[in-house]
Amino acid sequence: MSVIAKNKSSPASLKSSADLFGRLGQMLADPDTAWQASKIRMALGKSVQQLRDHMSGAEKELLRKVVQELVSQVDHLVSSSERSSASSMPDTATVERARAEDAMGQRMLDAASRRRPAAVSTRQSIHQGNTAIARSMEVAATATAARIANGELISSGQLQHALGVKRQAISAAVKARRLFAIVGPSGENFYPAYYADQALDRRKLEQVSKALGTMPAASKHHFFTSRSSILGETPLQALRKGREADVLAAAAGFAER
Repeated sequence: MSVIAKNKSSPASLKSSADLFGRLGQMLADPDTAWQASKIRMALGKSVQQLRDHMSGAEKELLRKVVQELVSQVDHLVSSSERSSASSMPDTATVERARAEDAMGQRMLDAASRRRPAAVSTRQSIHQGNTAIARSMEVAATATAARIANGELISSGQLQHALGVKRQAISAAVKARRLFAIVGPSGENFYPAYYADQALDRRKLEQVSKALGTMPAASKHHFFTSRSSILGETPLQALRKGREADVLAAAAGFAER
């Protein structure tokens, strides 16, 4: 009766085999090295060399076939992964177009967030607006009445008498913007008294008035009588000192506001 001897792997061979497949599993699971064929082959080669030192001839032949199949599978997986990655990558033109669309969308969102909602008139807001306008007109009328009372504004007849001209001359000067009229509470036109001031050159006053352009008469009067940061005094005071050029420059700047 013949005895057939069974090949038993040594403990060292079993350990080396476990190391081989354990290392392979780690390589495939590691996201930093997965599907990198050169690294996987290097790890397999190192483990295989250690394993061969503890194997018989038959076991080595079997191992060679197993490793050959593993390498073939690794190459196939790596090749498939690279093809998949390449096919999923968009071309440069597509990327740039997507970025441009994203940028445009962001600009539209930014503009929409800064846009103020359109005002909607309501019965209450209309009433409040009318009340505010009426109050402003009342204040302006009161101020004009006070200026008339203290002689700051004079009537057309008073100005005609002071200048020795007729009413038509006053009207022509207003039309040419050399003179301006402020409407009084009763609807009658009144004129700044400084046009009748003998200490002022009326021609220079008229030039400055023209330089102020089409702004309202009240604004022109405010310019003449208010202290200017440019002149360091009121334009009327500067004109009395002969600073006509400085006042004209200040008037041009005031008209552009």
